[in-house]
Amino acid sequence: MALLARLPTPEGETLRVGDDEPVRVMALVGSTSRADEARESEKVSRLADHPHPPDIVADLSIRVSDRPLWQRILDAGMPAATLPIYTARRSNGRVDRRALLDRAVEQLEGGVGMITIHPTATREIVATARRDRCIPWTSRGGGIVIRDLLASDGASNVYLEILADLASAAKRFAATISIGATFRSATTVDADDLAQNMELDLQAALAGQLLRDQCSVIIEGPGHAPPAAIKSLAARMLAAGCPVMPLGPIPTDLAIGQDHVSAAIGATLLGLEGAAHILAAVTREEHTGGVPTINSTLEAIDAARVAAQVLDLHRMGPTLRELEIAQLRSSQRTCVVGRTVRGCARCGDSCPL
Repeated sequence: MALLARLPTPEGETLRVGDDEPVRVMALVGSTSRADEARESEKVSRLADHPHPPDIVADLSIRVSDRPLWQRILDAGMPAATLPIYTARRSNGRVDRRALLDRAVEQLEGGVGMITIHPTATREIVATARRDRCIPWTSRGGGIVIRDLLASDGASNVYLEILADLASAAKRFAATISIGATFRSATTVDADDLAQNMELDLQAALAGQLLRDQCSVIIEGPGHAPPAAIKSLAARMLAAGCPVMPLGPIPTDLAIGQDHVSAAIGATLLGLEGAAHILAAVTREEHTGGVPTINSTLEAIDAARVAAQVLDLHRMGPTLRELEIAQLRSSQRTCVVGRTVRGCARCGDSCPL
């Protein structure tokens, strides 16, 4: 059976994600302080005006605003995704359960099409990751859940405590729940290890539970992963029985400042195994410590679009646009699309076409 998830759009339609649909691209924006809110709002406007805008825009803001970015995303006509735990009330490392549920319902009721949760953090996986890995975990949302989990001996994962209510709300608003990857590998040497595989098995179990409850669901992962690990990771992710949104994967840790390129390569490798349905566009600043600029966010979308187009060719064959490009080059006797005279600055009069 083909994998499928659905997200509502601001126009009241449905964005379908899955095996029989084009690979979707998601942009990432988010403010960390009042000072950068204007820049992130400008990103939203520029993304909406892009010739090939993202299919989804995720608001990763970690501060509460009078007019959240996700509302601006919806007003710009693009489907929005959020992580409710980023702005839910917490103190002394503990997350207020009611506040988290209320934040998620507020966002879903406001039109957010997808919320990411981190229900897979367990004490057993935490201990395994700490024992075996160079970097135990890299997920910001997952890290908040882990701190909450470890703040009390008797605490369970905050998301598991409210999962039934979240699923009910997501179904009510026809939205998708994304099961985040708390233990996605932060380096290529940690990829496909015991901690990651334990989480992937738990993601699959939780996805199955949500699917049986008639909830639209996807899973995220796998983080950093060398080419040799991708086939194994793809098989485990597909076992969840729902579409996959890869975070990367980053296939080399040496592409610092060029991670928009490495992520596009990694997503293509994973997609060739059938496990890439939404590509989260990674910027060149991913590992530089810098806040992504507007231009690099647009650049990341362009890189992800190339990967998505390659995967659509692999899955569905040549698109109409691909055929148009071929016909233009043939009829105009030049590889420079849009050029109407023969020759160019590169080949001059020696053009082989």
